[in-house]
Amino acid sequence: MISGFLITGMLVRQAEEQGRIDLADFYARRIRRILPAATVVLAFVAVLTLLILPRTRWDEIGVEIIASAFYLVNWVLADGTDYLHAEEAASPIQHFWTLAVEEQFYILWPALLVGLLWLASRRRLNSSGGQTANIQRYLQIGVAVAIIPSFLWSIYYTEANPAPAYFVTTTRLWEIAIGAAIAIFAVQLQKIPPTIGYVLQGGGSWRYSSRDFIICGNGFPRLCGPSAHTGRCRSYNWRHVWQGDARLC
Repeated sequence: MISGFLITGMLVRQAEEQGRIDLADFYARRIRRILPAATVVLAFVAVLTLLILPRTRWDEIGVEIIASAFYLVNWVLADGTDYLHAEEAASPIQHFWTLAVEEQFYILWPALLVGLLWLASRRRLNSSGGQTANIQRYLQIGVAVAIIPSFLWSIYYTEANPAPAYFVTTTRLWEIAIGAAIAIFAVQLQKIPPTIGYVLQGGGSWRYSSRDFIICGNGFPRLCGPSAHTGRCRSYNWRHVWQGDARLC
């Protein structure tokens, strides 16, 4: 979410100040920021895999390293990893799945913004705010298109098949896009009176703290109903954690 907010805010400011988004510069900066460190990590994992791990794991980890290099490892993990089974050996580069989701989003999202800006420049809406308001309208429509389908699919797929749903991009796009929405709706959000903002913040905190969640064998919490029990998982309320009563089952 934070990444979506920061990067979208940067792209929107560039569009407002320069009238365009420089995709080449954006992607070049992403490459300079991520590629060197990612290459070192993947090379290090490859060497240690050959030196330490048994041959039976070489092929599997080799595929994951290649997929990580192309920011697709989350799909590989979704196809072959059950996140809920902690007793199975995890991939040494399993943490790359979050980077893969993020980079897939940033391959598509800036290009979508460029398309929306082009549409806004070609079609003037009947509004009193001028071209800036026109651009804002198109950006708001675009971020809604990014959030709503992914959010609805996440609700369905997480219930239907939670293990792969944890990794796939389609169930995660809305999370990054929420940050993008905050950047795009920043002007409108600033108009919310402080009193209402405090009420919404307090109500959200109370509602979240009153929810129960499931702690699975790997310690991964999932929001759930007040009496959910699924297999190796047990339902706890956040108050149990604060009181030190929540233990893995």
